[in-house]
Amino acid sequence: MAEGIFSVAPSGFKYGRTSFANRRDRRASTLEITHDGDTLSVSSQANLGARFLGIDSPEISFDFPGSRGFLGLNNPAWEEFFTGPELAKKLKPCSPALVAHLMAAIGDGTKVAANHYRLAAAARQNLQQEIIDDMQACGKTNEEFEFFMAYGYEFLDTYGRLLCYLRPHRDNFTEEPPASASIDYNIRQLAGGFAAPYFIFPNVDPFLRIYNPLDKKIIGPDGFWKLMAKASKLTGARQAVKGARQRQAVIFDPADPLLLLPMELRSVARGSKPNRYVIDLGKPGTNDLLDPELYFTIQNVEDRFYLPPMFADYFELAGWRIVRV
Repeated sequence: MAEGIFSVAPSGFKYGRTSFANRRDRRASTLEITHDGDTLSVSSQANLGARFLGIDSPEISFDFPGSRGFLGLNNPAWEEFFTGPELAKKLKPCSPALVAHLMAAIGDGTKVAANHYRLAAAARQNLQQEIIDDMQACGKTNEEFEFFMAYGYEFLDTYGRLLCYLRPHRDNFTEEPPASASIDYNIRQLAGGFAAPYFIFPNVDPFLRIYNPLDKKIIGPDGFWKLMAKASKLTGARQAVKGARQRQAVIFDPADPLLLLPMELRSVARGSKPNRYVIDLGKPGTNDLLDPELYFTIQNVEDRFYLPPMFADYFELAGWRIVRV
């Protein structure tokens, strides 16, 4: 991986490289970058990855089982995997119920990889077009166009990518920006049916401040549902997905729907079972915390709210009831 201001080693160690901050057309001096005894101004000269919060689009490529590295889902090796004996080995860690659910989607395995790649390509093309349209609307070039990012509780994932909601920056426009420019690309992808929702605690909403994700006032059932009622970004995302499903858009097209969710494809390829607990947002007021392998029992994908395993014990102590497989 190329080193940047945020990099992650295979071991999970997070590191980076940076440089003196800029002052107009030059590098700042040592005096200028030292604000006080524990603060510096620095600048990144490398590229950064930005991972959209709340969504999960189909994978263009993924780490192929074994030692062949990342392969495009259009590589014949993926069809061989989904139709061969290796698949059963990868599903062994999963419960019988989850295996049955996955195999119902996989079928004979001949369509899974091609289906995933086609919808991944469609998602990528739509995102590219959305950005091009915004650039044309403000008359900016690649060199001039800027993005605005809003973060949740966490701002980096385990791959060193920025976790954010992303949209055009208002400063791109000399006049009032068009209404479409105020909509995050995250929401646009969901509304268009190009991505599945993937809501993960504690990244609930960039406009809700969670200072302590272990605070019982937040993670207790009563506090949690009050927080959800205030999460306008999350509510908007869920409504966008519901609308896409009702229109039978792209991944929800009954004639050729997305067969495996991106999280399912990744899990199967790794030979691991899901590890995030799930809350059903379609049942406000419940205190049930579903076992990770029961996510599929929540029918609508926009109602699935995932909880990393590190939080499960704290939620249980705060009043949630864990529903086991």
